[in-house]
Amino acid sequence: MITTPHALLDRSIGELKMLAASLAEEMGSACDGRLPVAAELRVCKELLLSISVLLPKLQAARFVLPEQRSDRDTAGAAPEER
Repeated sequence: MITTPHALLDRSIGELKMLAASLAEEMGSACDGRLPVAAELRVCKELLLSISVLLPKLQAARFVLPEQRSDRDTAGAAPEER
């Protein structure tokens, strides 16, 4: 199965948002003071920072890609328009 760039971007954005939510939840539970997890918190913060930089770039990439055209749209088009 071939994945279109639009589908790949949409899936990646969705998965990164879910990962960011999980990391934020993990950070919140780690900060409850029960266990010393300073190293894990630093890793979570770094990951969240990286995701927060990457997500807007991926979202902007959606607008750079040409519009998808279905096979139906191109079936009636002249060869030079395909």
